Amino acid sequence: MIQEGLEYSYLSTGLANVQLHVPFDDPATLYYDLGAPNLDVDADTGGSGGPKTEIERVLCLCLMSCVSQVRDQAWRNSARAQLPTWETNFSHIRSQIPANELRQKPPSPDYATTEPTSSEESPSDCAPPSTRPGEDASDSDSEPATPARRKRGFSQVTSSPPTQRSTSTPQMNPQKSRGSQSRPHNNEFCTQRCLLGLQQGGDLDSRCPNFELHRSGAHGHQHPISAQDLVLMLKQQLDQDLDQDCTPMGKCGGYGAPFKVTCAAYGYTVVGKGTTSRLWKEVSQEAEIYHVLQRVQGSAVPVFLGKIDLAQIYFLHGAGEIRHMLLMGWGGESVVHTKQDKSIRSAISQSKGEIRSLGVLHGDLRPENILWNRELKRALIIDFHRCTLSNQPKHRRSRPLKRQLCGHEEQESKHIRLV
Repeated sequence: MIQEGLEYSYLSTGLANVQLHVPFDDPATLYYDLGAPNLDVDADTGGSGGPKTEIERVLCLCLMSCVSQVRDQAWRNSARAQLPTWETNFSHIRSQIPANELRQKPPSPDYATTEPTSSEESPSDCAPPSTRPGEDASDSDSEPATPARRKRGFSQVTSSPPTQRSTSTPQMNPQKSRGSQSRPHNNEFCTQRCLLGLQQGGDLDSRCPNFELHRSGAHGHQHPISAQDLVLMLKQQLDQDLDQDCTPMGKCGGYGAPFKVTCAAYGYTVVGKGTTSRLWKEVSQEAEIYHVLQRVQGSAVPVFLGKIDLAQIYFLHGAGEIRHMLLMGWGGESVVHTKQDKSIRSAISQSKGEIRSLGVLHGDLRPENILWNRELKRALIIDFHRCTLSNQPKHRRSRPLKRQLCGHEEQESKHIRLV
């Protein structure tokens, strides 16, 4: 829940459901509410106006979740940094239980409905625990509850044993951290020609949707910064705030997740291929491949700008803990979603031939890794983490290879005659 930035969640064993709540201003505390659906159905709930069955309780939890906002990356990083990990060795705990107790059958549950018989004792709304009067937010060892306190309140559990619990609370801005993005990220991607000019020290592209933002540096038609400056500025910007001008987009791949990243100072908007530390060794090799493919950047492959290591973690559902990024131009839409006429098929063949001519064997040329760029009317190939480099470019290697094979056949022929 901390990593996903969730306020509410629940888990189920099939026989029991546990509803969970983590307060925004106290992430070291976990409130839980245990429910047994089978027993609740048979229990006498009286005239209570509160949730009577498990499906009602889950519905209330869903409604509360709908109005709660996902916590931003600053909140998650701050909470994660200050919360210790509660490590539990289940084998050790089991070994401490006497053998005769392990063989005993559990007693039949002495269970009665936990809902008050009077609707006056329990509010019928689904308000969070902090807003319910008389809520039970203490352990079983705490002081006796007052008579008005509900039996079935969220119970409070610390995120670690008492000896390890952190006493400090993450320092967060409530107005900023309750939402995952305080302003919309509407910037359009820079054109390949724009980024190629940035990379090579050329002119601005007047057709770039961010042309006027680039000119804010008062350099006329020249780029106000270099590609190296842009990479450095983006790293500094993301190290300070991951929640602004950095937005996940599209589907996560096996080796990375795409982000839209904008330089706040000059409006340069590019793609960041984010990945985890575990995969970074493979993914980072793409930077070397793009260097080999320098001649065909902006024609057969996207313009590559550089790579950065993030100071903070970007927690992304489905991708994990993003710690690194490759920065490049927006290539376009996958050809999977494009009607492939003769011109597009010809462009795909042309791009494949160009990267092979430079000695790069892609190794994973699925349609998902080929993008159609409307600006260039070209097919751009991406995802080179599985590629290999040949010793020589293809067109230079064919003739020596033929000689080598002929020489090998000649030696075999001589060997046969000697025998």
